[in-house]
Order: sequence, then C-alpha cells, then structure tokens
Amino acid sequence: MKCSNCGEPIEEGRLFCLKCGQEVQWVPDYDSFGSLMEQERIKKEKKEREEAEAARKKAAAAAELRRKKKKRRMITLIASGIILVLVIISAVVMKIQMDKKNYNDFDYQMRMADTAFSNRKYEESYEFIQRAVVLDEENADAQLLLAQVLVCLDKEEKAESTLLSLIKEQPDQVSAYGQLIKLYEKNDESDKIRDLLKECKDDKVKEKYAAYIPADPVFSLPGGEYSDVKSLQLYVRDDKSTIYYTVDGSEPTKESKLYTESILLEAGTTVVKAISVNEKGIPSEVISREYVIEFEPPAPPQISPSSGKFTTDMDTKIYIIVPDGCKAYYAFDEKPTKNSTLYDPSEPVEMLKGTHTFYAVLVDEHGQMGYPGSAIYTLSDPE
Repeated sequence: MKCSNCGEPIEEGRLFCLKCGQEVQWVPDYDSFGSLMEQERIKKEKKEREEAEAARKKAAAAAELRRKKKKRRMITLIASGIILVLVIISAVVMKIQMDKKNYNDFDYQMRMADTAFSNRKYEESYEFIQRAVVLDEENADAQLLLAQVLVCLDKEEKAESTLLSLIKEQPDQVSAYGQLIKLYEKNDESDKIRDLLKECKDDKVKEKYAAYIPADPVFSLPGGEYSDVKSLQLYVRDDKSTIYYTVDGSEPTKESKLYTESILLEAGTTVVKAISVNEKGIPSEVISREYVIEFEPPAPPQISPSSGKFTTDMDTKIYIIVPDGCKAYYAFDEKPTKNSTLYDPSEPVEMLKGTHTFYAVLVDEHGQMGYPGSAIYTLSDPE
C-alpha cells in the first residue's frame, strides 16, 4: 500500500506514513469506488495547481523578459537619439564651415554656376555666378558666363553692359565679341554690330568676324563743282554686297533705291548718299557726296555782217552763227529773251532802215541763256 499523500510505500499494519506522517487508513483492495474517485480528484487538482503555478512563473518570466527588452530598447533609442543629435550637430557645423569655405571659393562658385546653367537652372546659376564675379572681377570666364545667364533670364541690357565692360578692359576678348554679335543678331541690331567692329582695334578679332564688317561704297567722282553733266558710278570691293542710295539728301536704308546703273548728275545741286549691305545684312556707314553742276553759259553769238553802214542795193541779210545744240533768239534795239523771235538759219534776218542795234543771244541744250551779242546797222537808200 502507498501513502495517499506522498506515495511512499507503507508496511502493512502501520498507522502513519513514515515519510510525511499522514494517517493511514487501511481498507481492503475492493474499497468503494468513491474513494478511488476522490483520489483521482485530488491528483487532478494537484496537477492543475502545479500547471497553474508553472504557467504563472512562465508568464512572470516572460513579463520580466519583456520589461528588460523594453528597457534595453529605450536605452538604445536614447543612445541612438543622442548619437543622431551629435551627428546632426556635427554635420551642421561641418556644413556651416564648408559653406563658409565654398562661399569664398571662386572655383566652387564657378563650378556650381556652370552646372546649374547646363541644367537650365538659370536663377540658381545667377546666384553662384554673381558671387564668383565678386570674388574675381577680372576673370573673363566669369564675366562671359554671367552674360550668358543674363540673356537666358531676359536681362539683355545687363548682358550687353557686362560684355562691353569686358571688352573695354580686355580688347582682345574674342568670345565677348562673339556673344555681343550673337545678341545683336537676335535683336536685329545690325548697326550695333557694324559700330562694335568698327571701334575694334584688335586684328585677331577683326579677322575672326571679318564676315560681319561691311565695306563702304566707293564713288567714281569726288564731290564738287562741275560744268557739265556727269555720270556717277558706285561700287564696293566686296562683290557679294549690295548698294542702296538716295539723291534727295535723306538717309539711305535697305528700303532705299537699289543701285543697278550709273546715276546721271544734271544741272543743280545733287546730294548722293549711299550704303552697302553685306551678306550678313550688316549696313556700312553712310557715304555722302555733294555735286554741283553749273553749266558755262553760251558765249555771245557771232553776227555777220559786223556793224556798219549799208544801202538797200547791197546784201542786207543778217546771219547768226548757231553752235550745235543751241538755239538763237534775236531782237532789234532791245536785248532778246527766250520769248523773242527764234532765229531760223535757213532764213537770215533783214536789216531795218535807219540806224538800229541788232541783238542776238544763244540758249544751250540745258536751257541756259548766254550773253547777248550785238551789231549796229545803218541802212539807207543809195544816193
């Protein structure tokens, strides 16, 4: 038989368990079914208590483990936060130091400006290139990039001013001339291109942009006074250029009369102004010449016969020698005009009886009247 409390074997006849002291109730093996059930219930309750205790201990251990993990996590988070703050502070300090260094670093400012410009971030590029120019005002590359950025930002007047200043300081700056010419071409300001290159003293620049330099038109006659009709020719050394001109004193443009043939200079004053326009559409400066055409008046005509006394039985016809291209007008006792009698060489003039002064004058092909010639005739009957 075994102790119902601790399960220790008990010798038959003993009243108490030697191990735990539990009172022993001796019953035959065929004890009632209720006693067996009671024993099973007790065992079950004991087992449940043991399991509950084990579960409690396990839950407590798990809770402790979670607490410790949470604590470790908190410590890790705090440590990480502190490290992060220190890293951020360090990064900010380094950035401030680096920014300060870069702010005063010309190469850095130029590099950032160029990168931003390549990516079409013109406002950003403008900020960097402005600083670069401040750091090195004499650097041509910085000035050139600044001008490019200004053009892209529609600040063309500032770009023009920047490039002109650069050219003034560095007259051999080929790239600056190129940017200005491109800007003037864009705005159809061909006169500015002409003036820019005219003022240039550097041979390399002129050679580089020779195609933009127009040649002045040349006049075949110097200005001045002439005594007969003249034919004026205009030409230009560049056979690809065209010439435009005016004869009324106005300034010639590309809309003026195109020169294709000689200009006839007639009586009076004529002011001829001309420009040439090259392949690039660049006009030359205006070349002007004044021509005064004043024809010599015809000389007094020869009158035949010369002055004298005549009788009616003599040849009393009066002849006027009329040069080619002229007409003769005559009158008695007064100086003739264009309204006087026109002389017909095929019909000589008859002398008048008495004493009279015969006048004759020539008018040339230009309508210019000369000085009158005269002869005094006395015509009477024969004695």
